[in-house]
Amino acid sequence: MCVTLHAISLVGLGRWMIRHIRANNPSFVTDLGRVIGVTWTLLLVHLMEIGNWAAFYVWKGCLPDFTTAFYFSSMTYTTVGYGDVLLPLGYRVLAGAEALTGILLAGLSTGFLFAFFSRQFGSQISFSTSSIEP
Repeated sequence: MCVTLHAISLVGLGRWMIRHIRANNPSFVTDLGRVIGVTWTLLLVHLMEIGNWAAFYVWKGCLPDFTTAFYFSSMTYTTVGYGDVLLPLGYRVLAGAEALTGILLAGLSTGFLFAFFSRQFGSQISFSTSSIEP
């Protein structure tokens, strides 16, 4: 479910980028709005994915309430893993699956942000290696 939500979000943001981001040197405020918008969108997608895991844990009776489940899920998804809240023995393997999902999807978001910045600012920035001497 999380991978599908993430894929839909990245494809949607990618299509938005193709339609709306041009190398026409927009204003600082436009650039700022785009960076904030894309970053917040990705953060919200990750929070929704954490919420999906948390809802699953509550539904299965693994954790007592949504708040505890969301806390556990956010610590696991981000691979922080404090270890102060644990799943029941039969469900602990899911924590590893959630951590793997979180790190992979965070990597996809990082790659997307790199592509976004390259498209948004790439034509305005030139990196020359000719002046670098060994």
